[in-house]
Amino acid sequence: MNSFELDIFSMFSQASIVVQAVMIILVLASLSSWWIIFERWMTLSRAKKDIFSFEKFFWSEKKLDILFLDISKKKNKIGLEQIFFVGFDEYQKSNSLENSKKAMEITISRHEEQLDNRLSFLSTVASASPFIGLFGTVWGIMNAFGGLSQLTQVSITVVAPGISEALVATALGLFTAIPALISYNWNVNNIDKILKNYLNFSEEFLIILSKNDS
Repeated sequence: MNSFELDIFSMFSQASIVVQAVMIILVLASLSSWWIIFERWMTLSRAKKDIFSFEKFFWSEKKLDILFLDISKKKNKIGLEQIFFVGFDEYQKSNSLENSKKAMEITISRHEEQLDNRLSFLSTVASASPFIGLFGTVWGIMNAFGGLSQLTQVSITVVAPGISEALVATALGLFTAIPALISYNWNVNNIDKILKNYLNFSEEFLIILSKNDS
């Protein structure tokens, strides 16, 4: 009785060109996804750390003009630093709470665009990969059963290799989609928390400015 050994590389080499193309696409999508997953994790982790550091610094300093002077010396202002800077800068120029609020809202909107960067790719990979893998599986199974018409004797050992090669495409599709989906949901949840921190700070800052007016 012939034994069938599960070997991904031999399956790839024996698969049809279409199934091979599907596998290559999924592998490239998976590698790209993992790079984005790592990059987004680093970016959001840094953003949350910056929020904690700035809020601690902000509430420990009583004078806004001194805080503004310290922030203005920095070349790269990020997160709450930039939101505070543009808000207070606009307030000093126009002495208008409304203008300060609009300046901070625009800055928050720009930060949201940066935080959302590349998430659409993860969403696309998570939704499309299973279907791409399924297409490769269906195509491979069609080829496996299509070759049976040329055989006089049919057994499970004849069709098993072809079907197994085809099913690898489905497995790759799921392997690609699941991490992308988990990361996408994690990113959306954390971005929402970060933006809420930005909005809460801007509201609290406006209250402080309004008290200074009175």
